[in-house]
Amino acid sequence: MEPCYTFTITYHDTEHKPSTVAEDCSTISVSGIQQVLQENTEWWNGWIQSFLEASSKHFSKPYTVQHIHKITKHHLEAREETMFPATITFHPQTIQIRGGVFYVNWAYNSTPITIDIPDCEEEVSLPVSSQVDVNEVQELNGEEVPIDPNATEDTLVLDTPTKFYDKNKVKEARLKAKIAMYRAQNQLNRYYEKYGTDVTDSDTDGETSDEEEEIQL
Repeated sequence: MEPCYTFTITYHDTEHKPSTVAEDCSTISVSGIQQVLQENTEWWNGWIQSFLEASSKHFSKPYTVQHIHKITKHHLEAREETMFPATITFHPQTIQIRGGVFYVNWAYNSTPITIDIPDCEEEVSLPVSSQVDVNEVQELNGEEVPIDPNATEDTLVLDTPTKFYDKNKVKEARLKAKIAMYRAQNQLNRYYEKYGTDVTDSDTDGETSDEEEEIQL
């Protein structure tokens, strides 16, 4: 058996305590406490110094803050049910000195972060004719719809299905005509290569080429 010296820590409500915003329970841990102390080094050093001064009569010789840091180990009391996100405030609850180790037992308080929507300075009311009863559906007159002063008079014109169909037929006819012209030019080039003479309209009277039949289709 080795002696264990326990000091109970009490706080006033106005005393500063390190805190952090936690998104999940991982912050409520020993590693979370160490992270908070790194962010509040000045507070932690001052807290240790205050403890040493208040309990100096119990020690055989004066100790420094640096010496206490070297032998300090942290422990967290049992965690409670917490709603996240929340503001977590840590504070030492007891200190135990046992076997040359400075054990700091931590406790915490959690305050859930709630959504606060500020009140509107002015109430926004709708025109009587556009208000809708929750128990019935009303028809809205298009002439009573408020118009944005910055809106333009330009309207969006959409093609009718018939116009869209006719436009596609024109595109298709143009494509067929281009293909027919390409084939006719090919055929004419072959004729020149074989006979070396031009083709007159009388040579083709009464004949119907495949290209013309395709265009008529």
